[in-house]
Amino acid sequence: MCSAETQAAALAALLSAALGGAETRIEATCDRIRVEADLPGELAAAAHAALLGALAAGARFGHERVSGGAETVWVEIDVEIDKDGPRQPDSPRTPRTPRTPRAPRTPRTPRAPRSK
Repeated sequence: MCSAETQAAALAALLSAALGGAETRIEATCDRIRVEADLPGELAAAAHAALLGALAAGARFGHERVSGGAETVWVEIDVEIDKDGPRQPDSPRTPRTPRTPRAPRTPRTPRAPRSK
C-alpha cells in the first residue's frame, strides 16, 4: 500500500477534480492527515457524486459551515504509529509470532483394493 502522504495527495486531487479544480488544503499531525476544500455555491449531480466518492475514500469525512456562510468539506486518513515509526494502514496490527511446531504425522497404511 502507498504511504499516507501519497494517499492524501490522491484524495486532494480527487476533491479538487470533483469540485471543478478547487484549491485543497492539507493538514498533517502525527496520527492523521486532513484534506479540506471549499464548496462552490452549487454542485451538479455528477460533481456531487464524485465528491461523495472522494470523501468515502478516507477514514472520516465531514462538512462544515464556516463564518460568512462558506462551506468546507474535509476527509481524513490515519497515519498509524508504532515504535518503529509510521506504519501503513494495511500492515499487520500485531507482531508476527513464530509458528508452533507440530508433531510429525504418522504415515497412513495403504488400503487394500476393494473387490467388486
